[in-house]
Amino acid sequence: MPRLEGKVAVITGSGAGLGAEAARLFAREGCAVVVSDMEAAAGEQVVGEIKAAGGKAVFIAADVRSSAQVEALYAGARKAFGKVNVLYNNAGVSPGDDDGVVNTPDEIWDLVLEINVKGVARCCRAGIPHLREAGGGSIINVASFVATVGAATPQIAYTASKGAVLS
Repeated sequence: MPRLEGKVAVITGSGAGLGAEAARLFAREGCAVVVSDMEAAAGEQVVGEIKAAGGKAVFIAADVRSSAQVEALYAGARKAFGKVNVLYNNAGVSPGDDDGVVNTPDEIWDLVLEINVKGVARCCRAGIPHLREAGGGSIINVASFVATVGAATPQIAYTASKGAVLS
């Protein structure tokens, strides 16, 4: 029996990269997956791949900057699969204008912290009641090694945001 049989995971930022790989892996392990991203075409493609491999998945578009969209994401997950067991908070940004502290404008700081920190908090706030309703579950907040060892290139807002996720 696959390790995640009977479980349901909501994975933000799963239209590409690490989030898409997590969605595919969870599905291979028997988990029903809610793929969520701002890019509908990318998210639908991941869902198609999961279904083609025999897995269960749906796509729900959500921007983690919006509490209403995050609430709708978790309500949609429950409607699709009856419960939520895993919150996989992966949505994040690392803009090219994120530089050293002297050169990073406030707008970049605001964008990165809004998505990478407050987005995680919004997903936890909306998702934890669903975990409680299901009798428990797991929360995975994706951070980065740069939060502990620093980055090879200046990216102060991203580094600070991932440190906040670890705190």
